[in-house]
Amino acid sequence: LGLEHAVEGNAITACLDELSDLKEVWEAMIKPHSTLEDVKDTVFSSAVMRKVRRALDDLLAEMRSLPNRIRQYDAYTHLHDAVKNYISGHGMMSDLKTEALKDRHWKMILQRLGIHLAFSEVTIGLLWDRGALNRKKEMQEILTVAQGEMALEVFLGQVRDRWMKQELELVLYQNRVRLIRGWDDLFATLDDHMGGLVLMRSSPYYRSVREF
Repeated sequence: LGLEHAVEGNAITACLDELSDLKEVWEAMIKPHSTLEDVKDTVFSSAVMRKVRRALDDLLAEMRSLPNRIRQYDAYTHLHDAVKNYISGHGMMSDLKTEALKDRHWKMILQRLGIHLAFSEVTIGLLWDRGALNRKKEMQEILTVAQGEMALEVFLGQVRDRWMKQELELVLYQNRVRLIRGWDDLFATLDDHMGGLVLMRSSPYYRSVREF
């Protein structure tokens, strides 16, 4: 009756249609995937996070403009969800750009993530792939320590600059001796700085500050 041939023919046609759809999906995903790879290849130390965020937002908008027949495939869903996750964690990645993070802090971060490269070689994609976004608590703990240490370093820098640049103004007294003008203000500032230095010893961060 030819029914078997008809069934086989329908199956082959269905397979060919599916292959055609998969090819269309593949071609549609090439550009978004390439764009994301370019972002991931950016060296983190030189990355401008504002531009990274704009690139991710543009990529997500571009993907959402694709036809529904493309968006129903796992290839689309996987890439779409990944980009959304990177956008969601962008705030933390931006926080990691702070000047408070010194080499010693980055050594801790890279060790936690299992990255055995110099910081100058670390890319955004490597941080993403090694789970930086999934370990926000650990990253935040290191950030908190770094910011605490930086606050002490800034204070010490202010104290050092204040006294390195201090000039004493002398005035002649009774044509016999010279006295320091503004003596009270000078000692008030000295007392403030001494008090601040004493309080720093109770800080959990002061041991890591180089001046100590």
